[in-house]
Amino acid sequence: MNIVPYNSEYQLENSTFKISERAAELIKKFHQSADGLTLKNWKALSEILDYAAAAEQTISDQKDYISDLESMSATDMLTGLLNRHGFESEITHAIARAKRYNENSLFAFIDLDGFKKINDTYGHNAGDIMLRQVASILNGSIRQTDSASRLSGDEFGLLLTKCDIAKAKERAGYIRHNLRKITLFHKGTDIHTSASMGFAVIRPDSTLEDIFEKADKAMYKNKRTRKNTHKKYHLAE
Repeated sequence: MNIVPYNSEYQLENSTFKISERAAELIKKFHQSADGLTLKNWKALSEILDYAAAAEQTISDQKDYISDLESMSATDMLTGLLNRHGFESEITHAIARAKRYNENSLFAFIDLDGFKKINDTYGHNAGDIMLRQVASILNGSIRQTDSASRLSGDEFGLLLTKCDIAKAKERAGYIRHNLRKITLFHKGTDIHTSASMGFAVIRPDSTLEDIFEKADKAMYKNKRTRKNTHKKYHLAE
């Protein structure tokens, strides 16, 4: 099958309309002179209708193919979540809605703690299983209007839309708590994970770069704070 250019969906729809329109015109002309039609004329009409139907089916198949390619280009193959490209598109739409409707949205940037150690100690297969479990929790914790993404490696993102910001942060914190419940049993060992999280509120004047930078800084601040708290706790013991 020939690959149709990415931006050709309008052209396909336009082609479908032209084929149908032309077939309708020919049928109308045949009806107007139906009394004088020969068997050859009727066969020609039949061929036109068959061609129109086949062309429309081909165009429909091409549109489905394009849709599949678009979906694949925006999806992380390991987890099934949006990849960074697909997620950035959702963030861009959220900024546009903030500008037009003053809609509140929150970006939560999530980084798994100590994930490299899991890969190094138990192997990449165990790490992949852990990533899929994280993705499952994220996907199962959001609404249809929200988005979850694996941004890279052990970094994930949540986009919570049409929300009260304080409640959205509370909900994201609950999701982080659920991530701590993940237990991966691997070769006789229970493997756990935890996550650091940072937020960025999406405002009408936000930019994509600004949102990611703010959330990234907040996440690393959260990670440092939690590490220091953990150290103080053990020193106190």
